Amino acid sequence: MSSDTEALIDDKTPIKYLLIGDSSTNKIITEFSSENYQPNKKQINQIFTKLCKTPNKNLNERNKIISKHENYYFTFCLPYLVYLVLVNNQYPERYVFELIQKINDEKIPTMVNDDTKELNPSGRQELKKLISDFQDTRNISSIVDLQGDVDDIKVDVRDSLNKMVQNVDDVNTLQGKSEALRYESMDYKQNSYDLKRFTFWQNFKMWIILGGIILILVIILIWIAS
Repeated sequence: MSSDTEALIDDKTPIKYLLIGDSSTNKIITEFSSENYQPNKKQINQIFTKLCKTPNKNLNERNKIISKHENYYFTFCLPYLVYLVLVNNQYPERYVFELIQKINDEKIPTMVNDDTKELNPSGRQELKKLISDFQDTRNISSIVDLQGDVDDIKVDVRDSLNKMVQNVDDVNTLQGKSEALRYESMDYKQNSYDLKRFTFWQNFKMWIILGGIILILVIILIWIAS
């Protein structure tokens, strides 16, 4: 086993510090520190303030600040969230962002008190449990695999729902076309009936006029003959 791996396993709490903040208000929603670790609050506040003032915040972009023994990772997520995580320099980067994704998926940042806008006790408990799961890298693969299975199921369910919605839309479209054809057929029948009635009266009037003309001619001929 390599010395790096041994150091990582021996360090029971490789995740030293985590901050979730609102970059729109420059307010910290919650902080987490591992046991027996004293974060450099001044440095952290400087980094957080600088992140909040960043003009172009590229969402979900992975960013890293390297130091001798520890690394800072940060990223921005919707709507205005900023994550800042401090881990030892042997902790895999991909696990840091898996943790952030998991926190977002669990909607932990929304579990805040209405008045202070800080994480409520339930949210802090959920966050602490999640970080605890990610402290031991030997357990993370199973967590990630399980999350992958859940994500696959979500995709399958979403695809099935989309197909169902599409089928319903297709049925509604066909019903709409059927109704339109029915109304068009009714209009055609009504128009045909009106046309027949109009043609009948036109012919009737023409025969009356012709009959009247013939009658007048007959009367004139009889008068001349007499």
